[in-house]
Amino acid sequence: MHQILLVDDESYVIDDLEISFPWDQYRIEHIHKAYSGMQALSILEEQTVDIVITDISMPVMNGLELIRQIKAVKPNLPCILLTGYAEFEYAKEATKYGVVEYLLKPLDVEKLASCLEKTVLSIEEQIRRALSYEQAMNSFREHLPSLKDKLLNHLLQGNRCTVEVLNDKLGRYHLPFHAEDEVQLVLVRLEEQFTRHTTSNLQLFEYAVTNIACELFNTAFHTWHCRDHYDYLVFILKPVEAGVDESNASTERNHSEQSVKQIQDLIHLSLQLHHNVNEYLKGGISVILSYKGTLQCDIRDMYEQAISALKKQVGNGTGYFLSLEESYRSVSIRSLHILYEPPTFNHLLETGQWEMFKERLNRIKAGYSALPEQTEEQLDEIQIVLLSAYHYIAHKNHTLLSDLVGNEAIPRVPYRSVSQLTDWAENMLDRLRVKLEEQSFDEQHDVIHQIKSFVSANLHSLSLQSIADHVSLHPVYVSKLFKQFQGISLSEYILSVKMDLALYLLNHSQDKVYEISDKLGYANSQYFIKVFRDKFGMTPQEYREQ
Repeated sequence: MHQILLVDDESYVIDDLEISFPWDQYRIEHIHKAYSGMQALSILEEQTVDIVITDISMPVMNGLELIRQIKAVKPNLPCILLTGYAEFEYAKEATKYGVVEYLLKPLDVEKLASCLEKTVLSIEEQIRRALSYEQAMNSFREHLPSLKDKLLNHLLQGNRCTVEVLNDKLGRYHLPFHAEDEVQLVLVRLEEQFTRHTTSNLQLFEYAVTNIACELFNTAFHTWHCRDHYDYLVFILKPVEAGVDESNASTERNHSEQSVKQIQDLIHLSLQLHHNVNEYLKGGISVILSYKGTLQCDIRDMYEQAISALKKQVGNGTGYFLSLEESYRSVSIRSLHILYEPPTFNHLLETGQWEMFKERLNRIKAGYSALPEQTEEQLDEIQIVLLSAYHYIAHKNHTLLSDLVGNEAIPRVPYRSVSQLTDWAENMLDRLRVKLEEQSFDEQHDVIHQIKSFVSANLHSLSLQSIADHVSLHPVYVSKLFKQFQGISLSEYILSVKMDLALYLLNHSQDKVYEISDKLGYANSQYFIKVFRDKFGMTPQEYREQ
């Protein structure tokens, strides 16, 4: 079943057409209506439409302009144009926009039916063709880069398959590798200058780095690459076969010399990659070159050792290069005790010690920078501890962290430098402070409102303890909070409310003075009279007689 969009600025035309035409006979189950070109484009963005019928003459955006914009986004969407006699020649120009048919107004129902029948049959034929082998192959070619990426990620994660199955996939994906090939792995991490960018911009930089790497490596190696789940770039390299002298090609010495030269070439190209990215993209990368191994059997171990080496060192602004073919010194790891010193980050947030929290961040930055070896895992540790504290204080205040600071402020990838990490942490702290103080102010106002309502409803039996119990707070805090927000003490407010009610009852009721005293919660009417005299300079009875 299909969907159609009718467009005409004269609403009665498409309203009548919707009701009078037998759409179901042409397998059209849903009719969308638009009364302008802009409204039509909006519907097309939100709905799956199979056919568009539009008038040519409309204000602001005419039918030809509408069709031109539709074809720019959906070139295969069939469009039928309605035209009056006066503009018939003009409508012929619509053929260059791919209009399948144009019909004269007033609309001939039989011609519309014939046009729709042809159009629907054409659509259904296209659907059938889409299921053909040619379309399937086009789809395969379109998805080939992601298939290559997925296969390499499976191998990196240790998902093995038989030699025959792997070789079959390599052949079908047009990859010049075999399961038994000896390969090397290059692991690339984009450093701080790149990771400061938005996700979309970062992906553009990754694409640019990949292109630079392929241009360099392809001069001497077959290349296969992917983006792993750490957001690192991984390149698998196999030397391009070169012509050799058959008389001595099998000698051990020749093979050894060739192997050494390949390693030297790869080290040179890796260093050139590091230099070119810094030079042309103005950002640093860290590059790890693995030892040699076979594609099927060794790739997982090669990758794990490269990851381990990368995580043990944090690159500076320009990054670094490390070859696992060469020996490298072990890393001495030290703990960041300052992360766990009392008062904890959770306690600082709970008690609103914002400046002390920032001072702790500066100490962490200095402590990390002073470590003899600065590792990526330690950056992860700092980020996890801080993010956990932020989640804790948000949840303690009965809300999600994302609702307080926004989804965009919560990092989805690890930070590559301590300055970048502490900048993020301070920004998060400032956002939290504003939101939590706003929330606290609103909650305190709500408490004041509850106190006032309770006082008004319970004048006959009031006490500080009963008010505090009602709002579930300590009596001392209730008194302090009320004075802070109202400018008068709670007892002064209660007296004011009682005296206002006393005046009202004296003016508008026949209650005796002792009855009014009882309603106001005074156990002794003489005490009520004294309080009233102190407030107004006369007794209740004198006030009433006045």
